[in-house]
Amino acid sequence: MEIVLTPKSGAEDGLRGDLPLDPTIETPLSVDATRLGSCHPMFALRLRLFVDWHRAAGREITVKPPVNEAISQRLADLGVAAGLPDTILSLPKPGPDRANACLPVRALRIPSDVDDVALRAEELVQQLVAPFGAWSNAIFMAVGELCGNALEHGRNDLGAYIAADQLSGDSSGVTFAIVDLGIGIPEHIRNRYPEWYDDTAAIARALEEGVSGTGRPDRGNGYTEVFAEALQTDLIRKRSAVDLDIRSSSGRVGVEIVGGVKKADQRSVGKPRRGTWITYTITRA
Repeated sequence: MEIVLTPKSGAEDGLRGDLPLDPTIETPLSVDATRLGSCHPMFALRLRLFVDWHRAAGREITVKPPVNEAISQRLADLGVAAGLPDTILSLPKPGPDRANACLPVRALRIPSDVDDVALRAEELVQQLVAPFGAWSNAIFMAVGELCGNALEHGRNDLGAYIAADQLSGDSSGVTFAIVDLGIGIPEHIRNRYPEWYDDTAAIARALEEGVSGTGRPDRGNGYTEVFAEALQTDLIRKRSAVDLDIRSSSGRVGVEIVGGVKKADQRSVGKPRRGTWITYTITRA
């Protein structure tokens, strides 16, 4: 089976196009990315996760790289081909000048992996959204909480994945993409709160203080601590912004902090998704 990507498959939020995690898919499997015209970090993560998922199931898979040299280089810089045989995906070598501008796709397997990427996230934001030192602890907490949840809730052989890259355009900023293929936030929360049957509502409640699917009193405060620190930071009040977008199962919730004001909203869902898919963007105009 061949999956043909369009020029816009990697655009916007990186969740366009179809990269099916389907155990009944016909093999050998080929992804034609020759026309790809953009690459959001979520798309880079999705493409690598797609390859890893099917390889783990013993399926034969190849990816035809973009003909656009800049997009091909972007995929390389984001580590999409790292460790893969050239027979699966052949990309240029990562550019040395991009080493400080992105966090290549990384699989998280154990808790120490989460600590490592949280520290790297803190460094990345300080480099790309300078001066952001006053908020560095919140960045560490936010990425650590998001990745820790993904690793804990997404119990599967592949673990959780993270990637990040700087924003393009006039604003300085960075976007993190975090994914796991576990049972998803709604089902995890419903282990303890079965009456929260609506997926979007369950995600929204999971962001509230003290709400955890674990039942442990020491869990469930990470998000609120992150939001509280963001709201108290002068930098956020000075035309900086944070956007957290969480999709899981059939639910989707967004949280924005702009100019010191926090706003949560329900967003258009699209198709249901296995696991949990999070985009976390920090911008300083």
